[in-house]
Amino acid sequence: MNWDSLALLILALSGALSLLLSQARDVLAKTAEVIHAWREIQQSLRAEGRPPSRQDLPRD
Repeated sequence: MNWDSLALLILALSGALSLLLSQARDVLAKTAEVIHAWREIQQSLRAEGRPPSRQDLPRD
């Protein structure tokens, strides 16, 4: 392996790592938004006076 191949390998690995980290950040951001929206839905359903279903009960 010569220096050119090593340099290209390092560039490729850093690019792949950068892409992986940005994708992970996007997934985590979307997950937080989904959880927040789900909690808003639960709160609005409870505010309407709907009796709690089995899914609404806390799990022990």
